[in-house]
Amino acid sequence: MLGIRFTKTGKLCYAEMQNFLLKSGDLVIAQTDKGLEMGRVVSKVNKEEIIDKISEQDIVKIERQATPSDIKRQEELKEKAKKSLEICKNKIKKYNLDMKLVFATYTLDESKVIFYFTAEQRVDFRDLVKELANEFKTRIELRQIGPRDEVKSFPSLGTCGKELCCRTFLPDFESVTIKTAKEQGLQINMQKLSGCCGKLKCCLKYEEDIYKEKLKTLPKMNEIIEYQGENGKVVGQDILAQKLKLKLGQPGEERFVFCHVDEVKRINKKGSKEEGSEE
Repeated sequence: MLGIRFTKTGKLCYAEMQNFLLKSGDLVIAQTDKGLEMGRVVSKVNKEEIIDKISEQDIVKIERQATPSDIKRQEELKEKAKKSLEICKNKIKKYNLDMKLVFATYTLDESKVIFYFTAEQRVDFRDLVKELANEFKTRIELRQIGPRDEVKSFPSLGTCGKELCCRTFLPDFESVTIKTAKEQGLQINMQKLSGCCGKLKCCLKYEEDIYKEKLKTLPKMNEIIEYQGENGKVVGQDILAQKLKLKLGQPGEERFVFCHVDEVKRINKKGSKEEGSEE
């Protein structure tokens, strides 16, 4: 099977190779759940390996390889979509609808125009759809998207100074939680941890597996451990470097030391050294 994307970082769809002699990078015209669209072949995959992991919506049918006229037509429709977007915005104002229009697309055969929008609450746009259908003389579809999809639609720079991951190479949005940030020892400052979309930054997931693996070998915060024959409390962690900050000594005479995890011995709840600790 062939792996096909219809936008640069869009969802990966699959199609039977049939008798087409296609390779990665080739443009194709395919029938999708939206209609006739132009996509790009990005990979070849073994059907047996993915058949249980994909849904019917992930399967598309290749109609033909794209021609120069198809490519020209696609560019013309992009310009037409921009003009349609402005018309739709005026209609939204007319009906005083609480929704923000983001972008619009035409199917290649112009059988449908799709308007993408964001909204805080459910919007009754039935009258709007009827008027748009009369205006454009084609099928109208309005699709609500989330803040991440909205930001992904336009060129933007992240706090790192580079163009957003979701717009350049990240095809799917994974769930990112505060727990992920805590496991990496990050200060919980939502202003710094949030991306342009207002959600937690996707890049917090990139090193999550490494941090989880490293945490398995580190004593937990506030855990009592043994260091050079003396009991101390873990008050700080450098997870990647596998180093600890320990508080030693009696109240009023506390002192702090920094050490590697290999220099300490963990103690179980009964106060004895855990199995596997060095003697």
